[in-house]
Order: sequence, then structure tokens, then C-alpha cells
Amino acid sequence: MNVISELSLPILGMSKTIYFGIPNTPVELEEMFKLRYNIYNTLHYFNQDVVRPPLDKDQYDLNGKCQYFIAKIDEKIIGTMRLIQDEFLPTEKDCFAFEEPLSMKEIARQNRGELGRLIVVSHDKNTYLPRNIVMLFLMYSVMVFSENKHILGGYSFITQKLYGKLQKLKFPFHLIEHYKNIYPRDGLLGPYFYEHGEVLPIYFFVKEAKIYLETLLDNKNMFRKESGRKYILRPTIYNTFLKILKIL
Repeated sequence: MNVISELSLPILGMSKTIYFGIPNTPVELEEMFKLRYNIYNTLHYFNQDVVRPPLDKDQYDLNGKCQYFIAKIDEKIIGTMRLIQDEFLPTEKDCFAFEEPLSMKEIARQNRGELGRLIVVSHDKNTYLPRNIVMLFLMYSVMVFSENKHILGGYSFITQKLYGKLQKLKFPFHLIEHYKNIYPRDGLLGPYFYEHGEVLPIYFFVKEAKIYLETLLDNKNMFRKESGRKYILRPTIYNTFLKILKIL
């Protein structure tokens, strides 16, 4: 993988490093697609009446519209995210009808992207992993890449559960308040949209998100920066408190 950032933390008394970045081998890509499929299938997000391949690939994957990001520890992928670039993005094209926010209209379509397939799993069922921190480091990788590629903002859709988590983390996302769900009930992700609570369309700005994430990484109560891309999660009372509050 092409590493963008690293996070070292203690797991069972040993120092472990989680690597965040872009998968660049066929093996990593296959493992990533398998993880996506297994998690979505386990959560019953897929319509079982729709014939699908053994890997989670939709039209955006198959048509080369995606850039992928992964989190990896001990040569095992524990997190995924993708960034879609297309003239019209899934949130506005396939999933929802809404009046586009004025601030989004100011961004040219070639400078937009859509975030999706966010997955973070435990490293080991018997060990604690700060999954929210893994999620934020994944997002940081996406924002670093996006800024370098002149992507300024975009869309996504999230579950109520993730909405609450992002609110608790004070992540700078913006809810589209007036919308209509137009995703077909018999579509591939029909159960995701109709059987697991409301799904919400949101939009974001790369600069705003990157500033938030850089401020987080500069928090010396949480992290010690060892090099340009490597951070160490501090074993502090502050982080213990965040863990109790389920913020970490």
C-alpha cells in the first residue's frame, strides 16, 4: 500500500502500528472487496434477490470511478473507504432528490467527490481498538488525497447511527434537511435504505474537514507526533476518559 499516515498504539501490552493509505496490489484490493462484501452481507444491507458476484463491486467500481483507502494492521485490512468521482454522484443521482445547497453549486463538478463504503472492524474480538480514531485517520487519508487532486467537497449518505457518532466527534459535515429517498426498494442496497433506520444525505468540504482532522492530530493530550506521517496514541487520562465516553 501507499502509506499516507501511521498510528501506533498499545494492544495487549505490545506496540502495534495501523497503516492508512491507498491499496496498490491485487491482493490488497481483493481483500478490501471481500471485507466490504462480508460486512455488508452480515449486516443484511444487500438485497438477496439481486444476483451479485462474490466481491462487493458496483457500477462505480467496475467503471473505474473510485479511489480506494484502507487501514491495515498486522497485514490485515481493518478499514475501508472509497472516493467516487463522476459527473453526477450517487447521492444526487441514484439515492435522493433534493435542492442542491448553494455552497455546493459553487464547486465545479470535476472538483467534487463522494465518500462511501466506510467500514471499520475490530482487529481481534478479544482486544480493544479505537474504531472512531481509525475512522478519522481513514478520513484524513481521503482529505489529503482530495486536496492534492483539487477535490473541494462532495456528498455522502450515512445511517442515523453514524450521524450520531459524527455529531459526538464534532466532525464538520452538513445535513441536507429537505430530501426524498428515491432509491429503489428492489435495488442492491434496498435493505440498507429501508430496513435499518433512516439514511441521511450529507455534504462536506475538504478544506473544512482537513482543518478539523489536523487540529485533532495536533492535540498533544491525544497524540505524539513522531515523524511527518507517524502518530502515537498517548496512554493518558484524557484518552481514557474519551474511551469511557465511547468517543475513541
